[in-house]
Amino acid sequence: MDALVKSRLDAIFNGKKVPSLDFVEQFEFTANVKKEEGLGLELKHLMVVSITYNSPCQGQIKVGDVLLSLNGTPITGQDKMGKLIQTIFNGQLTTKMSVKVMRLKRRIPRPSTFPPLYKHEGFTNDTLVLYNLKGYFHLGLDIKELDGKLIVCDFVENSLADITFSLGEAILDVDGEKTSTCTSFNDRVRKSLEIRNYCLVTVEVPSTDPLKNLLRNQITKAVKDVGRINKLPLDAATYALEGVAIFKKCCDQPLKSVYVGDKHGNRTSENASHLKIEDKVKETDVPTGWNSRLFVRLPPAKTLESETLPQ
Repeated sequence: MDALVKSRLDAIFNGKKVPSLDFVEQFEFTANVKKEEGLGLELKHLMVVSITYNSPCQGQIKVGDVLLSLNGTPITGQDKMGKLIQTIFNGQLTTKMSVKVMRLKRRIPRPSTFPPLYKHEGFTNDTLVLYNLKGYFHLGLDIKELDGKLIVCDFVENSLADITFSLGEAILDVDGEKTSTCTSFNDRVRKSLEIRNYCLVTVEVPSTDPLKNLLRNQITKAVKDVGRINKLPLDAATYALEGVAIFKKCCDQPLKSVYVGDKHGNRTSENASHLKIEDKVKETDVPTGWNSRLFVRLPPAKTLESETLPQ
């Protein structure tokens, strides 16, 4: 299998500056696959570049994985994969399928040759591997300079940044060279990728997850019998109470349908003429007593007359 892994690496990096096998992990997963849905994987030269929401491989295979074999049979090429899958199904509509993949490591220990890092209290450090996969993914990384640090603010889904970084990480250095600006980060990454097709990026991560802590606090507040913290503005609350009162008054009356058809609900051209919507849109300003921030002004609705006016 090592020979197959090496051939996949050669194909990914065009046989030049290929990372060693120490950067590769192998995993095997089992999934119940339906014939009409398949594996739900979008592939490019056998590398997974996206996964459908209903894929049977969700939660197991990741974007960036490279397929090696199906049910123990090596995949010799993406063009032959369809025939192999048909053989595995053997006329069945559903079958169990074992999928073996190779995965390039995303995190490794920081090399001892790099300068030592000063660790801040409440934070941990990780060393990420950023690979040169231009033929498969865009970088898709959005970083910003905040308080003297480079912070990962956003990234494009199914991009190289998506499979490498996490939101909120602070980038400290690239290949041991400290970087604190977007320009220096881009320059250093470009040089490293040209030299060996990957670079090591050290990031600083909060030891506690701020989002989880926020959710815990919100749940704690919700289960307690306390009043609303963020109350409605007085003008909005007044109209809300009026609306609730009208709803309570009218809730015993059956709602009238906007569609008028025969008693069987059959739609005919004669009945269709009874389905009417107000022809004109009445434009009015927001009353001064209302909170105008709660409203959005919309353009007039298109009508048959407005669409047939001469241009």
